[in-house]
Amino acid sequence: MLSAGDRVGMAVSGGADSVVLLHILQRLSHRFQVNLVGLHVNHHLRGAESDADEEFVRTLGKSLGIEVFTENAELGEGNLEQMARQARRKFFQVSMEQHGLSSVALGHTRSDQAETVLFRFLRGSGLAGLAGMRMVTGDRLIRPLLTTSREEVRNWAAAEGIMWREDSTNSDLNFARNRLRHQTIPWLAREFNANLEAVLAGTAELAQSEEDYWFQEIEPRYREITKRTHLGSILHVPFLAALPTAVQRRVLRRALLDVRGDLRSIDREHIEAILSLCPGTHGHARVIVPGIDALRSFDELLLTKPGELNSEKRHYCLEVPVGGECQLPFRAGSLNLNWVKREDEFCANFKEEQEFRVEVAYLDADALTGPTSRPSLQVRNWEPGDELQRQGHRQPQKIKSLFQEQRVVLWERRHWPVAVAGEEVVWVRQFGSAAKFSGSHESHRSVRLIYRPNHD
Repeated sequence: MLSAGDRVGMAVSGGADSVVLLHILQRLSHRFQVNLVGLHVNHHLRGAESDADEEFVRTLGKSLGIEVFTENAELGEGNLEQMARQARRKFFQVSMEQHGLSSVALGHTRSDQAETVLFRFLRGSGLAGLAGMRMVTGDRLIRPLLTTSREEVRNWAAAEGIMWREDSTNSDLNFARNRLRHQTIPWLAREFNANLEAVLAGTAELAQSEEDYWFQEIEPRYREITKRTHLGSILHVPFLAALPTAVQRRVLRRALLDVRGDLRSIDREHIEAILSLCPGTHGHARVIVPGIDALRSFDELLLTKPGELNSEKRHYCLEVPVGGECQLPFRAGSLNLNWVKREDEFCANFKEEQEFRVEVAYLDADALTGPTSRPSLQVRNWEPGDELQRQGHRQPQKIKSLFQEQRVVLWERRHWPVAVAGEEVVWVRQFGSAAKFSGSHESHRSVRLIYRPNHD
């Protein structure tokens, strides 16, 4: 947890656990050669009581020779506990950068761990959720008291004459966590197992070991079947479905972690809801779980943040100049339009085109504009109702139908490039040019259109 020379932040609420930990770290700071600073967040949820907590922490820091930094958190409407937790975490991360902290110490105890495990179990969490809180986290939080019970902490504080403040909301049974602490766990301990706290905390240790092992096993499989894009993570459904169910669940959790940054509020039912999208590989299916919009389109499963798919504008229309490049917006790729000057250029085979899925179409310039004018071509996004009559087809086809035939996933269609001359569709990505505008060796004048997709 600590190395010589570290500058460590101590999250101090004013309650017994954080105050005791502050005293312990202060007494050990010379032995471990670390420097301490205090961190306190005033949520202003209890009026004068909250302000008194802040003053208590400031005074405590001064008495111990520890500088204290405070933050006033503005909480909106919603789950106050969750928003307060997020505000504290944000303050801790900012403080690490601003004050050069190697880590932030939290006062969670074994009793808190037991409550967390039971709460998550009752909520329907899987094995990963039962792993509870970790002593050391990837975002540099440490919990030195996680193997010490709340009772031990208070007994030591009393023996040392250490004072702390009691948060009045800790006895409010309107909060589920308080009902677990004051009613459920004491009753279960009396009726079933007096050592319940240790059993629950032990479950967390076992689950952590299991998850640590599985994380190393899952990582290569996750990377093998997942593509990371600006929208989120895309998993190939047939590859995912071929894995054992236990591995599917863990791969999916790994993907959710990649997109969300954490797995808070993600329970077993959410994982199962997303996996239920996968048996069918035709058409589309969708489900929204906390912090994730899961959309399956044919063989691909996209995990993205809610609202991300429609966050960008859809419409664009650009001129494609002859002899120049047109860079399309929204990562839709680029188009080049050039004259075909010699017959041996016609249907040239470019190595780059083979390697990078470049699409090439030869267009009859006279069909575009007439025999004396320069070709005029625009490119825009696909619109409902667009039709393309390809060579060898008697009737035009709806581009939407071509999307279905070619299994183009939904999230790629929004900015799908369509080249037009006036109101007529000339060329469509992946589906080629319209018969009316297709160039050949007999064309008096020809232009070559080259499309390069964006490499997301």
